[in-house]
Amino acid sequence: MNDTNDAHDSPYHDRDGSAPRRPGIAFATALLIPLLLWGDGATTTSNAASSTGTSAMTLTHIAAGGMHSMLLTNDHQLWAMGNGSDGQLCDGDATIQRTPIKTLSGVRSVALGGRHSLILKTDGSLWVCGDNDSGQLGDGSANDAHTPVRIMDGVAAMAAGDAHSLVLKTDGSLWSFGLNTYGQLGTGDTESRRTPVKIMDGVHAVAAGPDHSLILTNDGALWGVGHNTNSQLGDGGTANRTQPVRMLESVQAMAAGNGYSMMLKTDGSLWMVGFDGGGQLGDGDSINRKTPFMLRDGVRAIGAGSAHSLVLDTADVLWAFGYNDSGQLGSGHTDTLRRPTRVLDQVAAIAAGGYHTLALRTDGSVWVTGSNGSGQIGLGQGTQSVSAFQALTLPATP
Repeated sequence: MNDTNDAHDSPYHDRDGSAPRRPGIAFATALLIPLLLWGDGATTTSNAASSTGTSAMTLTHIAAGGMHSMLLTNDHQLWAMGNGSDGQLCDGDATIQRTPIKTLSGVRSVALGGRHSLILKTDGSLWVCGDNDSGQLGDGSANDAHTPVRIMDGVAAMAAGDAHSLVLKTDGSLWSFGLNTYGQLGTGDTESRRTPVKIMDGVHAVAAGPDHSLILTNDGALWGVGHNTNSQLGDGGTANRTQPVRMLESVQAMAAGNGYSMMLKTDGSLWMVGFDGGGQLGDGDSINRKTPFMLRDGVRAIGAGSAHSLVLDTADVLWAFGYNDSGQLGSGHTDTLRRPTRVLDQVAAIAAGGYHTLALRTDGSVWVTGSNGSGQIGLGQGTQSVSAFQALTLPATP
């Protein structure tokens, strides 16, 4: 598919029956954990040409947002690519970058939202940049930030939705800020916040969908809050929730897409719930699920894009399913896949963006697929999208 831009590529356009919204999000929590051969019988392994560049860069982390992506090296250098129109690349500019550029040093991890970025530095300080229309930067203003702004200290992890942010501090407390139309901040109301507000204690991990939030507590219980029109909170209903509701037990990781949720249990089983219009639940049909069901076991990492799902098994094989109109599944075509399909081997980590996918392979190379209308997969000016994984040429480092 050769789109000319990302205008049609909003990760939220009408796919859950709601009105079109702005592009966004890094919904995935990419986690680690057994291999069942599954799918619809069509297993595809991409055979893209290898990278032509030689680089000393060693990557430890990859992240994908709505239309931007970031790469983190073992020496804590951050590289960014894609749509920077709101400053979300944290490079001091507001332009598109179609190949990776170096932006910040001393970075531990990142979380990318629709049009904003959360940057955790090695000293535990949290820095933010990008769109701030709804207060998702948490600095008390409504001003976009093209260069990073420091807003909190003592931070352990974070997650970014379309226009809201979740921050987990080292003491286990959860804080939220930004858009709260559906109650996604977990404050018990629908009032948006421009500064961080404390929600609860005893939290182990967080994940954010476009407008719902997933919270994993220290006892292994998963809680959900926010938009629930498609039962993405797994409570059996469709009413939005402004306070967290208990979803599932014995969970170790989770990922949130547009109207659906993925849950990885401690026994390695993968559970799904919510919207299934494009096969993103992986069960072969298009019927929404109001309560979580087990899809498979043998999983060690998961990722949720807008409407596509990624599963990494313990044999380092990547499986993908769901919407594929921009080639985001890496299957070599743009047909929707309603069951998991094998797309890439020797994978160490994954990241699902709005309509694009990044895979860090075991040899340290980065492979990309899907929309490149804003440069989010770093393949340069001439490539609008690809439907099979291609190696990204990493910048040479001194």
